[in-house]
Amino acid sequence: MKVFYEIRPGLLPKSAVALGFFDGVHLGHRAVIEASVADARQMGIACGLVTFKQHPRTLTTGKSPQLLTVLEQRLDSFRALGVDATLVLTFTEEICRLTPEEYVQKILVDTLGAKSVSVGYNHHFGRNREGNPELLRELGRQLDFGVHVASAVLVEGAEVSSSRIREALGQADVELAGKLLGRPYSVLGSVRRGQGRGRTLGFPTANLSISPEQLLPAGGVYAGMTRLADGRLLPSVINLGVRPTVSADGLMTVEAHILDFDGDLYDQTVSLEFWRYLRAETKFESIEALKIQIGSDCRVARQFLPGPLSDAGGVPLRA
Repeated sequence: MKVFYEIRPGLLPKSAVALGFFDGVHLGHRAVIEASVADARQMGIACGLVTFKQHPRTLTTGKSPQLLTVLEQRLDSFRALGVDATLVLTFTEEICRLTPEEYVQKILVDTLGAKSVSVGYNHHFGRNREGNPELLRELGRQLDFGVHVASAVLVEGAEVSSSRIREALGQADVELAGKLLGRPYSVLGSVRRGQGRGRTLGFPTANLSISPEQLLPAGGVYAGMTRLADGRLLPSVINLGVRPTVSADGLMTVEAHILDFDGDLYDQTVSLEFWRYLRAETKFESIEALKIQIGSDCRVARQFLPGPLSDAGGVPLRA
């Protein structure tokens, strides 16, 4: 997949374009993107996608919510869904001043050669978010491109949305978040050197540095999977919290004990998938009590996590 970061006439001669920020690339977003991919394949042209580096709320409120997916994760998801080229825009003064008509002409038509455009039913674009799907259809008739407007996708009787996923994660309900996403929720981070306490307990951990832009689930202990840089997906017990039994600094840590693994991951970029909430973080009366609990956490996790995998494609989210 090609990735562009600036508007330039003729980047693509013709394309079917998906339009949106797509934070999380959840089931509702996938309906939009898959419509563009299908059109592109049918017409024999590229599938293009337009997104923004920053969350749109940065422009409207001056403050962005923490992201479900950092840009690298979003790009990986777009690639996996069959997108051929992504244009990543930054909210510049010039872009913010574009009327909806100018936005469509300059970005979708002149830059990406749009012959088809797919959006969600509640998508807005252009200056002051004045553009909407109805206007997009009218512009499509004028500028010779088709328009797909995806309906809301429902899961358990309610609409799939990034806000609903954030709410689920805030309640440690990673299983619901996974259903809404169509895959387990994951965070991306770099493995840094910790203080080695996990190894002295007999449960070595990979300590991750996570972007402050990315949302973490509520604190606690989770069963999940760690995806290594080489593509392996390994069963893990993940702890989000301040480690009250062994540390008094009160600093939030993200660490994963990878089951049956002994290797050097320092400075590697890995992702953690959250499959099931196990328990709240607890301050134990002794180190021995903590070790017994960690051992119990590992046994519980083994009951429903798969073994090591070389390819995560198609791994089901366990209920």
